[in-house]
Amino acid sequence: MNKEKEEQVANEARQKQADRMMALCSRGEKCRQDICKKLAASSLSEEEKEEILQFLEKEKFVDEQRYANAYVRDKTRLSGWGPVKVMAGLRSKGIPEEYIKEAMKEADNQDYVKNLQVALKNKAAQLKESNPLKRREKLVRFGLGRGYTYEQIYKLLKQESY
Repeated sequence: MNKEKEEQVANEARQKQADRMMALCSRGEKCRQDICKKLAASSLSEEEKEEILQFLEKEKFVDEQRYANAYVRDKTRLSGWGPVKVMAGLRSKGIPEEYIKEAMKEADNQDYVKNLQVALKNKAAQLKESNPLKRREKLVRFGLGRGYTYEQIYKLLKQESY
């Protein structure tokens, strides 16, 4: 009887964690690593955690490709990140390289150029530096920090004066 009670409590705990993870995934896109971090705090065994993860993937609560697409779209449009920073963010989340490449294909290069243009104009307006070389250096560093390539930054700085 006592053994049955323990098993029932364990099943309830596992189901409660699974329900929490489904609710979490329903609120926004999550990758496997995000769920692993959340499950790490629970008292479940590694097998039970893996079981929950597999269930979430099977039921499409967690989908790495969908997550990569959403991440690229959000970070490009909402945060104004460049392609280098977006890819680094996805890699840090443990997203497979083929999913990253597929998601990056969908990103519009014009969005990157437009975002960089706006970011550089805003940054240039904030700069108090009058020396054109130092001003340019600061803008290049700023653009690199935002995740744009040197070529993208240089091309824009060459086209327009900031």
